[in-house]
Order: sequence, then C-alpha cells, then structure tokens
Amino acid sequence: NPYAIFVILFYRVNGSKKLGASKSVMKKIRVLHFVTGGFSGATSVAVDIITGHQAYSDIESLLVLRQKKTTTSEKLASLEKKGINYQLVINSPHFATSKQLQQIIKEWQPDILVAHGFPEHIIGRAAGKKANVPHMVQVEHNSKERYTFIKLWQTRHLSQFTDSVVAVSKGVAQVLNKQQLKAPIIAIPNGIDPARFDNQPLPIQSRPDDIIMVARFTKSKDHATLIEALNLLKQKNITPTLTLVGSGKTSYQNLADKLVKKYGLSEQVTLINHSNEIPQLLERHKIFVMSSRFEGLNLSVIEAMAAGCLVIGSDAVGVNELIEHKKDGLVFSIGDAQTLANQLESVLTNPLNFETMTIKARQKALCYYTKSRMLKDYYDVFTEIMNR
Repeated sequence: NPYAIFVILFYRVNGSKKLGASKSVMKKIRVLHFVTGGFSGATSVAVDIITGHQAYSDIESLLVLRQKKTTTSEKLASLEKKGINYQLVINSPHFATSKQLQQIIKEWQPDILVAHGFPEHIIGRAAGKKANVPHMVQVEHNSKERYTFIKLWQTRHLSQFTDSVVAVSKGVAQVLNKQQLKAPIIAIPNGIDPARFDNQPLPIQSRPDDIIMVARFTKSKDHATLIEALNLLKQKNITPTLTLVGSGKTSYQNLADKLVKKYGLSEQVTLINHSNEIPQLLERHKIFVMSSRFEGLNLSVIEAMAAGCLVIGSDAVGVNELIEHKKDGLVFSIGDAQTLANQLESVLTNPLNFETMTIKARQKALCYYTKSRMLKDYYDVFTEIMNR
C-alpha cells in the first residue's frame, strides 16, 4: 500500500527528529537531601553525594539542613564555596520542622526525597508523604539508634511509601533487616578520596611514630580500652607513643585525660583536637587503632588502610567488616584491653612481619571504598527508581 509506506517513512523521519529534540531538553532528576545540620558523619555523606553529583548532567540537588547549635556561619559558607544549594529548617518542635520542609518540597518539587539518619529519616519521610513527593529513600548511617516503640512503628509505617532503604554498611543492613521494613534494603558503603593518599607509603618499620587513633570523643568510641592497653604495655617496659586526634563531648575527653594521668602516660600520649593533615599524620604512624563500641561505617579505618598503617579494630559493627583478621589487619573483642595490648606488642616488636597485611589493606581501601564508587551506587539507585 503506497499510502501506508508513506505514513511509515514520515513517522520514522519526523519521529526520530522529535525523539532527538526531547533528549536535548531531558528533565533533570531533582533530588532533595534532608539531614541534620550538626555537620556529623551523616551531613558529610550528604554533602559528598551532592558535590559529587554536580558532575552528573541529569541530577539537580538541594540540601535541607535541620538547624542545630553547630550549624555555624563558617560551615554554611563552606557549602556555598562548594556551590551547594541549601536551605535551613527549624530544629524543633518536630511538627514545625515538618511544616517548613513540606513548604520547601511544594516550592522545589523534588522527584526524590533522600532522608538521612535518625530521627531525620522519620521527620523527612513523614513530611514527604504529606507533600506528595513521588519517591523517597531512607539512608541509615548508624547501627545503634534510640528507637522507642513509637519511632519503630513510624519507620515501619513509612517504609510502605519508601522506594529504597540504604545502609552505609553490611552490618547496618543486618540491623535494619530486624526492623521488618517493607522497602528493599541495600548496602552502599561510604567512600574516601584516593587522591589524598597518592603518596607511596613508607613501610611501617620505617615510620617514626607508633600508635594513632582518629575518632571523636563520643559514646560510640572506646578510648578507655586503648589507654588501658597502653598501661598494660608500660608494665612490661614497652612505652610506645600514642596520638589521639578528635574533638567531641567534654565529658568523654575528660575521662580519657583522667585515665592518662592516672596511669602516668602523659609523656606518651598527645591529644590533638583537630587536624587538616590527617593523611600526613597517618603516614607517620605504624599502627592505627579503632577502639569502638558501635559504628555505621568507620571512614577513619579506611583512611588508615589507604595510608599504609597496620590497622587494629574492635569487633564492632561498622569496623569488623572492614578488616579480615590476620589477613589485612587485626581484630579484638570490644573492651578487651589485654588482647589489644598483646596485638600492639606483636606489631611493635616485629613490624616487618605485618608489612604484607598493610599492602593488602591499602589495596582493599583504594579499590572498594572510594568516593567515586559510592557516588555511582547512589546515582544507580536514583535512576533505577525513576525508570521503574
């Protein structure tokens, strides 16, 4: 039929033109990230995702911060320098936070709402549900949160309207699986910037300093066990140096300081509140210790592995999955100062025996725990949701 052939050819030509035109004006995926304004680990991850996705042509991001006392003008200025579009909402009461967030949602019209951390993932998704956000994602950053009966019911209820739940580690995913959520749970590990660890690290036997721990002074961290282990070594006339890097709650800092003075370790222990040269500090030390009670995923451990330290970590969620015991590091039971002391002694007296472990650990960190890998995984989640 000549007429049919004409129609087919016409639509092939003109249809392909229209398709090409639609590609050129393809709508960006609008992603709103809601997170605490305390600039904790959860805030850092949200900022990293937004900054990284600036390089993706089909993603447009907005950061909404729940304002805290630590939401300072200097920290907000750092967001502006990174070109991040952000807005603030009130901290409490929660219903007022929700109202403000709903208004922002209605004005900005996101395709996806990503609610980070506890309780923000409850506040954020409840607001998103009321404001009719098409898609929602929960990101859980810790393995231990203060879930009351009501909060647990809320997160289960909201999971019905959630496209995906992201855990920052396999351990956190296992914890979430016990909550009986109705949304699929996936693990996307946080990542580091490999470019910060480009220098070829010295072998640990050639490093001038002994032990370092980079961690905030909080409930989840266990500085006391490390200081106890240092005291046990001192009783055997083994006196390594220890550098503690991190700020945090004054009460936990005071506890660590009291223990150092009690055991007469002041000449061995150095406390640094903050440093902009963490990679350089790590590269000077033989051993990195992460004595922790619980985590989400500990980035300091990954950075220490990338810097070529021999890593010793507690058997805590968010730490133990990063270390394969006696293959690329050592693991001790939470609070077990004696085992930690024995492990420190072994490394300090025979560092050459542990060099192979440090090489394997560095390869693992730079291959599997990179920021670029994390960004692609989140991008894949967002595009998969939109393509459903």
